[in-house]
Amino acid sequence: MPAALDRFQAVWRFFSNAFRDWDQTASFIPSSRFLVDAIVQGAAIRSARAVVELGAGTGTVTEALLAAMPADAKLYAVEIDGPLLEATARRLPDPRLVPIHGSAADLHDLLAAAGHEGPVDAVVSCLGMSLLPPELRQSILASSISILGNHSGNSGVFVQYGYLHARVVVYSPIRGWSRFNLQRYLQDHFANVPPADVFVCRQAVQ
Repeated sequence: MPAALDRFQAVWRFFSNAFRDWDQTASFIPSSRFLVDAIVQGAAIRSARAVVELGAGTGTVTEALLAAMPADAKLYAVEIDGPLLEATARRLPDPRLVPIHGSAADLHDLLAAAGHEGPVDAVVSCLGMSLLPPELRQSILASSISILGNHSGNSGVFVQYGYLHARVVVYSPIRGWSRFNLQRYLQDHFANVPPADVFVCRQAVQ
């Protein structure tokens, strides 16, 4: 199947899923080039050997991560939507890309099943953390922290982006309106969280 058709199908599925599963989607459209550049820079993956992406979606961030990663690195792209993941994987036939169908709350088991052992250098989250149910959000963050490495005293990096609503208030069709501040939430789990819309977190709080 032509890559352009895979791209169209992935974008259409992403767009339609955003309306059907509001609580599972960070945005109604794929990430912009400027946001993607900020995410890649924050992840500092040019020397990484193992990177995990949460919510690969249409592959916009996936493609940029692959472009910046070393030739011998691996990118484990985790996506809960199987058909969307398949379309993205077909469009990006890179041997470094390991597509994984499953929940970001089960990273340890998913990586083990994919043949990866040991910690990873970076976790790049494209999930809508502010919209997730609190229990699932906590499970995903704990799962991410558990796989981050600690190299020479420096822990791996967790990168999460959030739009304006992720700092003030969010709406869920299931839970209604609620206050949520993504920056404060991450500060409860990491010692280093800069005041930015792309949050680059290090040093997990024990």
